[in-house]
Amino acid sequence: MLLNRKITRRAHDDFFTPLAGPRRRSEGPRSEAVAVICQLFYPELVSTGQTLTELVEELASRGLKIEVIAAQPSMARSSKPVAPRMNHNGIAIRRTWSTRFPKTSFSGKLLNATTFFLTATWEVLRRHGNEQLILVTNPPFLPLLGSFCHRLRGQVFGVILFDIMPEQAELLNFIKANGLLARIWRRLNHSWYRRAAYAVALSHDMLEGALKNANLVGSPDELPCRAKTRIIHIWSDDRLINPIPKALSLEVRRLGVADQFVVQYSGNHGRFHDIETLLAIAKTFVGDGRFVFQFIGEGQKKEKVDSDFNSARPAGIYSSTYVPKPLLRDSLAMADLGVVAQMPGQESVCYPSKLLGIMAAGRAVLAICSPNCEMARMILQHQLGWVIRNGDIAGGRRALLEAVSDRPRVARMGANASRLLRERLTLAKAAEAYHELILKYQ
Repeated sequence: MLLNRKITRRAHDDFFTPLAGPRRRSEGPRSEAVAVICQLFYPELVSTGQTLTELVEELASRGLKIEVIAAQPSMARSSKPVAPRMNHNGIAIRRTWSTRFPKTSFSGKLLNATTFFLTATWEVLRRHGNEQLILVTNPPFLPLLGSFCHRLRGQVFGVILFDIMPEQAELLNFIKANGLLARIWRRLNHSWYRRAAYAVALSHDMLEGALKNANLVGSPDELPCRAKTRIIHIWSDDRLINPIPKALSLEVRRLGVADQFVVQYSGNHGRFHDIETLLAIAKTFVGDGRFVFQFIGEGQKKEKVDSDFNSARPAGIYSSTYVPKPLLRDSLAMADLGVVAQMPGQESVCYPSKLLGIMAAGRAVLAICSPNCEMARMILQHQLGWVIRNGDIAGGRRALLEAVSDRPRVARMGANASRLLRERLTLAKAAEAYHELILKYQ
């Protein structure tokens, strides 16, 4: 069913919300420096790596001395290793060794994450005994390093929750729901959450998912853990991505799509993205010269896109790899409508950063997701675009027919999206919230 009714639920006007209650502060050595430990970082093309790079660059520009411990970039399929030591915009980056198996293989991805975790642990234990540690849930068990360092030497650490495990792994059928591994994982989450100086969730949905996946709901530790968790919404750097007319896009001219309605999915084609619904909708428009569907990026489901259309690619279907960051503004300007697609249940375990890129570019949104999630409510409340349920092919088709027949309405939605982002969801606003939080524990 197409969802475009007026929303009457609680307004989500405060995207950077500290939760009330006392904060517990870990005791231990203090330093003005900060060590950020993450698997994905510059010059990574995967959205998590780009998003974190933007944040760390902004924090460094505000005076924080930051060293990043990261793995080699995964980037595209045939990417080559980069230098193990580099300085990027005032940030010292140290690459530790890890395997580099294809990310499309679950076993390969797990080995990559595990080997990075081990070498990053050794690096932190050897060289980073005094700094505040900031750990990202990529790999998802990385917060255990912070918990270990806290127990070993009272080190202060915070966690940025980009993904919530083990529920995400359960939803994807990687592990048995509530099986032995999932139960152990939740106990370990409980342990690090109690010891962390702070945690950051990207949405209210993810906050509840984080507490649930740490066995905190209903426990004596729930209130103090809620109190030290800050909700800081995901962002986009509006200085790099801003609205430009479609006609000025170089890619529009190259592809010759100026007069067609471009529906664009740009970003990771991961297991938790509902590429299947979008593909099914696109197939219903094959032969309709009004539309062009673009699938830009990489990931496990990219093979499905290419296999569906490779043998006899119909007109109006376009597939390509990741767009380098300097070209992203021009690429997003090709779209009349940007697509965000989440599998059911994912709203409590992750938040799609690609939504913010679409908004920064001043484009309307088609969201394929649960209608009850925070993202859907924001899109409908602020009239940013359309929301359809997963698998609702007819609803998606109706939405696109509405859009192509009323382009002024689509333009107004894009303007609404740009305005909302620049009022509340910029990189500068997010960095200010992170900076304040980090300094509190220096």
